[in-house]
Amino acid sequence: MKLVRTLSGHVENIKPIWMMRQAGRYLPEYRTLRERFPSFMEFCLNQEMAVQATLQPIQRFDFDAAIAFSDILVIPHFLGQKVHFKEGVGPILENPDWQKILNSSVRDDIQVVYRIIADVRKELDPQKALIGFVGCPWTIASYMISAGKTIKFEGLVDFVKTWPFFSALMNKLIEVIADHAVGQLRAGANIVQLFESWAAAVPKNFQREWLFDPAEKIVQRIRRGVPEANIIYYGKGVALEALGALDHLGVGFGISQEASLSDFSDTATCLQGNLDPEKLLDGNFEADVLAILEFAKDRPFIVNLGHGILPKTPISHVERFVALVRGRG
Repeated sequence: MKLVRTLSGHVENIKPIWMMRQAGRYLPEYRTLRERFPSFMEFCLNQEMAVQATLQPIQRFDFDAAIAFSDILVIPHFLGQKVHFKEGVGPILENPDWQKILNSSVRDDIQVVYRIIADVRKELDPQKALIGFVGCPWTIASYMISAGKTIKFEGLVDFVKTWPFFSALMNKLIEVIADHAVGQLRAGANIVQLFESWAAAVPKNFQREWLFDPAEKIVQRIRRGVPEANIIYYGKGVALEALGALDHLGVGFGISQEASLSDFSDTATCLQGNLDPEKLLDGNFEADVLAILEFAKDRPFIVNLGHGILPKTPISHVERFVALVRGRG
């Protein structure tokens, strides 16, 4: 598998490519599936629908990897915190009984995620990698504490500094997130990506405690369960700091669009990124892709977006992106 070889340090002449959120609303076939389910959580935990959604972008674009169709918020859901998704708003989480959450085990019906992965792996071309994923503790905690997506991170940061449950919640999440990653790998995922989507909200003096120490513990726990696990760490907005803190773990690093690849020129570690999704949306991306390929030519590199594909991105732009990477532009 090209993606697995690349993560192991192999330099491919034609770089592997996939896109974050590649199974989603920019695809008409996805929208057709989604219309059948008013509840997003019900949709992504429906075994048949999730398998179809996972495979759709592979069938259309022949990416080098499928990423299991799921959501990072299955963790609070399976811990007993109710999660809803509201159109135009995003996730809404009900305020839980924190003591109950901290003492709870993940519900057994999380197994549906692993059945989805097993089914996809059976249908997927053996040369295509299957990526499982998890959210990281800070990001998951920010949703759980704020009862949904927050834009008031300054207030959240101040709050958790003195909130008595914060340390216990982070430790709980380290455990269940790592176990969920192991479950996906054992079900047939070839790679697991760790998403720390709100990493940039963490003040620098708390990055080690809230971001990188938890990530290291998760990687170590994953490797105890699956010693040869292939792992990508994606900390949005903190890739350089993450590389400095976690490079000894032998993981790949996702780079968001805010970063300059030139800042990573001294590393031989596998990198992933970092085309701006806004440029893919507006069509003005060819020079950026060529610059990424020039940077990546002599190093292990996975071509991707710097963040998830935007819902209104034209199909033709994605086709052009793939063609450029594969040398048919």
